[in-house]
Amino acid sequence: MLSLPINEPLKNLLGWQQSVFCMALSEHTLLHFHLFCDAVETDLGEEIDKLNDLFWEKMTVKGAKINFTTQQEHFDTIIPDSRDYDFYGVYPAIEHCVILSCAFNSFLIKSKEEALNASQTSFSTIASFIELQSGEEIEDEALQSHPLFTEELKFQTHLLKMLDAERSPELIKSVKTYVQEYGVTNLGIALSD
Repeated sequence: MLSLPINEPLKNLLGWQQSVFCMALSEHTLLHFHLFCDAVETDLGEEIDKLNDLFWEKMTVKGAKINFTTQQEHFDTIIPDSRDYDFYGVYPAIEHCVILSCAFNSFLIKSKEEALNASQTSFSTIASFIELQSGEEIEDEALQSHPLFTEELKFQTHLLKMLDAERSPELIKSVKTYVQEYGVTNLGIALSD
């Protein structure tokens, strides 16, 4: 596990904050799943959008009834298997699914580790991308000074600050808007309009 200044605050988030943080990172990496779907010409991107939308609905619409156990069973069927593909794009897609799994867990098993797990997954996506580009393994210190890494740390730190407020549908919607307007994924890929 990477030792980062946000690790401890992530462990101390309340249940709803864990869920929103996981969903923010899911939104932040959603494009990776779509790029994978485009590459393999599948419409699973629509399925993953529906799942992401259900989470936001659950957190912002009072009394929204969503059976996450059933949704998780469906979700498990659309996670790509890296053994079936021979290109890099499958890995960020899978890592998006890992982050979405953290959101499921934050609802279903109320684990206190899910925001931290989602955060670490996002950083490991960046680490593997940087290592792929450089063609060699990179020490943690060098990784943490890389622009993609420092940008992601800034992004996640800001999310934590936003969540340090009273829960309200407006606050949760503002987190989603912040992520969408951020304009790039954790790998620096621009979100299309």
